[in-house]
Amino acid sequence: MKKLLLSILVFCAAAIAASAQISVSGVVLDENQAPMPGAAVLLDGATGHGVVTDENGKFKIVVPSSESILRFEFMGYSSVKMKVGNKSVLNITLTPDVSFLEEVVVIGFGEAKKSDLTGSVGTVQMKDIIQSPSLSVDQALQGRIAGADIVSMSGDPTEGTTINIRGSRSINASNEPLIIVDGVMNAVTSLSDINTNDIESISVLKDASSTAIYGAQGANGVIIITTKTGENSTTKVNVNLSIKAGFSQLLRTLDLMNAEEFARYNNERQHYNKTTSPTPGVGYAPTYTKYPNKYLDPSALGEGSDWIDAMTYLSPYQQYNLSVNGGTKTTNYYASLNYTDNMGIIHDTGSKNVTAKVTVGHQFTKWLKLVYAHNTVYRKLLNNKANIGGKSLWNGVIYLSPALDIDATINDLYDYGNGQVFNNPYITVQQSKKYTEVLSSFDMLIARFTPVKGLTIESKNALSLNQNHQFTFNPGTLPAKAASNAGGDAFRSELDTRQFTSDNTITYKTSFDKKHNLDVMGGASIYYNNKNYMSVNAKGLLVDALSWNDLSGVSDKDNYTIKSYNTKVKRMSFLARANYNFKNRYYFTFTGRVDGSSNFAANKKWGFFPSGAFKWNLSKEQWVRKLNFFQDLSLRLSAGRTGNDAIAAYTSLYSIASSTGGYLLGGSQATYHYPNRLASPNLTWETTDMFNAAIDMAMFRGRLKFTLEGYYALTKDLLLNVQKAQHTGYDSYRENLGRTSNKGVELSIESRNILKKNFSWTTNFTLAHNTQLVEDIGTEDFVLTHKGEKDYMMYGYVKGYPLNAVWGFQYGGVWKSPQEIEENKITKQYGDYYSETKAGRPRYVDQNHDGVINSDDLVFLGDADPILYGGLQNSFNIYGVNVNLYFTYSLGGKIYNYSEFFMTGSYCTNQYRYMEDRWHPLRNPNSDIPAAGGTGYSMLPSSFMVHDSSYLRFKNINVSYDFDLRKVTKKHLKTLTLGFSVDNVYLWTKYNGFDPDVASIVTNDTDETTRTLRRADVGAYPQSRKYIFSVNLKF
Repeated sequence: MKKLLLSILVFCAAAIAASAQISVSGVVLDENQAPMPGAAVLLDGATGHGVVTDENGKFKIVVPSSESILRFEFMGYSSVKMKVGNKSVLNITLTPDVSFLEEVVVIGFGEAKKSDLTGSVGTVQMKDIIQSPSLSVDQALQGRIAGADIVSMSGDPTEGTTINIRGSRSINASNEPLIIVDGVMNAVTSLSDINTNDIESISVLKDASSTAIYGAQGANGVIIITTKTGENSTTKVNVNLSIKAGFSQLLRTLDLMNAEEFARYNNERQHYNKTTSPTPGVGYAPTYTKYPNKYLDPSALGEGSDWIDAMTYLSPYQQYNLSVNGGTKTTNYYASLNYTDNMGIIHDTGSKNVTAKVTVGHQFTKWLKLVYAHNTVYRKLLNNKANIGGKSLWNGVIYLSPALDIDATINDLYDYGNGQVFNNPYITVQQSKKYTEVLSSFDMLIARFTPVKGLTIESKNALSLNQNHQFTFNPGTLPAKAASNAGGDAFRSELDTRQFTSDNTITYKTSFDKKHNLDVMGGASIYYNNKNYMSVNAKGLLVDALSWNDLSGVSDKDNYTIKSYNTKVKRMSFLARANYNFKNRYYFTFTGRVDGSSNFAANKKWGFFPSGAFKWNLSKEQWVRKLNFFQDLSLRLSAGRTGNDAIAAYTSLYSIASSTGGYLLGGSQATYHYPNRLASPNLTWETTDMFNAAIDMAMFRGRLKFTLEGYYALTKDLLLNVQKAQHTGYDSYRENLGRTSNKGVELSIESRNILKKNFSWTTNFTLAHNTQLVEDIGTEDFVLTHKGEKDYMMYGYVKGYPLNAVWGFQYGGVWKSPQEIEENKITKQYGDYYSETKAGRPRYVDQNHDGVINSDDLVFLGDADPILYGGLQNSFNIYGVNVNLYFTYSLGGKIYNYSEFFMTGSYCTNQYRYMEDRWHPLRNPNSDIPAAGGTGYSMLPSSFMVHDSSYLRFKNINVSYDFDLRKVTKKHLKTLTLGFSVDNVYLWTKYNGFDPDVASIVTNDTDETTRTLRRADVGAYPQSRKYIFSVNLKF
């Protein structure tokens, strides 16, 4: 009886449920009332519940109740939502989706609809940035903006990137773009200071029409980042919690000799370098025993020590992010807290970041709104203590012999085979300390007045504080220090920066006769930056336990080096912009900015930077509309001037320096002052005139969109370091001299390929080409940037060549025999660095056939910048699973592998494995690779060590799935997203170093300033591959 009653109840419940369900049918039509086969009809809020229209555009679907909402979608058309209600038949008309034209883009001192833009502005989809496993905004942007060439400094988590927008322009001033955060310039010292989860939008301004509003700061392009502020008109609180965890591993290693190979190489090298030889010109004397073979049984050594493997490990990663936002009709708020712990793949390196943000806005009256924002960032950067390679010949990780034990303290190859105590990098990492602490805060208050319709008065005031403290300590227990009883050494520095900005604008927007649209803006800005710096370097510390906490505890007070400075930079600006369009068809933009900067001479502080732009929206023309093909077809033209004052403060002024070096006077060393820089009384702005032409196109109902742009820029009055004759007592001084040019093309394509119920596929592609040229550098033959081991130019500026030109000697192989050497004395086709020329040593083309290899024989070896670069993303949704595949690429360009100065025939370092194919008089007499020991200490900079830096990088893959929790949790929870991503999946390149996407900071050999060399591998920290699991919960 009970079973019968239970069956009846189940049947009744099923009947009631069936009666509650509603069958809905209908037809989906396009804007011409034609049936749309393949349109998706989905139950809103229910994953996987939906149907597709048939060939006649008809559909039939069963929904749970009359409260159900159906969503109708078709690629290239705006989706439509419709409540079922009491209807059983729904006929729907879809219209082409042109919402992308209504998208609002942030520009300088304002915002504009995409359809109204006259300048060149690149944007990205923020979901792609947030989903990217890249750890900072700049790394995630790589390849996504056409014309933005973003190069990683290295794989070190404490380092960022170097960014060039449309190439380099300046020689001695900065080429980095201006960074604007929430309308405030230089609000952050690093893009790593920004929590990616807080970002609402990113705009990249590229042409003069869009950047001239920033005047002196806009010559190198502008990156505008706008953060989230919360939402109005809702009383619901939105909470977002995300957790990411994973690990990193070495992306790729180097192909170096193992212990057995190196032992055979070293034995051969010792024979080669013997001082007497029965075969003149060959250099081998097997019977000469002054330097006997060091390794009697190489095969017994096997693989030996893998120093790269010993210094790297699987490093952990974790990130926690919590954000809360919401508001009422008059108030909006947003708050977030983020903690990121990203350890590097080299032991005891990495970064720990904490960011906190609060933004509150309130509409006090119809005409007054106030917004307050506060942001705090704390970063602890565990700086790398191990020398990877580069110029660190004696303790660089990649240079060490694989025949040494990992914990060795004596390198038996040093001191010409006699052995020497050295600071093993493996031990250094364990004993030394090196880190940087950064604490910064940002406070902003915005007052926005709207006294009458169309008129907005805004005052934006921001105060930024930044403290950067560096600590380094090398204890006296390090092997080389302990052997000489040198004691420890420590370095400590403090850089405190205070910055205040005030931007005040008046904007008026109006339309009349339904044809004319006018938008005018005027304003004034104030900028003040104050830096205080002090550092102390102490050597010979007696007590290691005190490290940098007692820098007075040195054995000799002369072992102090103290440095300090204070700089103040002030700018004042007046700006204006006018936008006008007629019938949303013809657009005109004019901007002007007057800047005054304290960086320049008294009578040269002010500059005027104007621009103008025109846009013709052909898709609004009747003859184009009749084609019913283009949703957007626009032509844009712009021209303008921007400036650059990115040089050190007080550069235009006479300078003196102090020193305690020199002779002892009365038993002590006197301090003296001397002039070290000439005044530049006429120093003024570096200016760039830029011209831009573009076409924007959208077709196939918005499924295919692309933008093609071409530009030309001429930079003149360069802020150049000009050489002075030595008898003047000065090495150089700063002068406005010289010209450079840039020209290029950019292409951006967005395609919505497939949009089905259970499958969608979209593609984004960018491509850019840029050509740079040094047009003039005055009377200078060249401007040196960096030189190699033998003091010959590797990087420098020469008239008629690219800005990032690579220089060196043309490698001519090796001397093959004594006969070749004798013949060359007559032909003078080649030359040698060594006074004693012999077979197996490298030779270089003697360009002027004077029998001497010197600077006159240097040649242009290529351009460090690529011919083409960009990115490709394919995004898929497969039955609710989101899959994003992203690639970046760089074609062309040259890169110096600095390690090849030493690892191609030298006497005290490990060697690249290609040295197995080295020259040998009997075994390999035709090889053009130097003999073992053939290069002595190092090679000359030459084409031998210059490589193609082209690459294709599988940048990242991201897989995620959204679980709708609203129904099962009665709307207490919204969605749960589970994801897995991999960053730096794979790299295809012919480069023999760790990674060709690298930059190095080097000291300028002329004026001792630092400069970033793009695509120069001077011992860079290796790149890693990162695996990340993520959980995101919204409620």
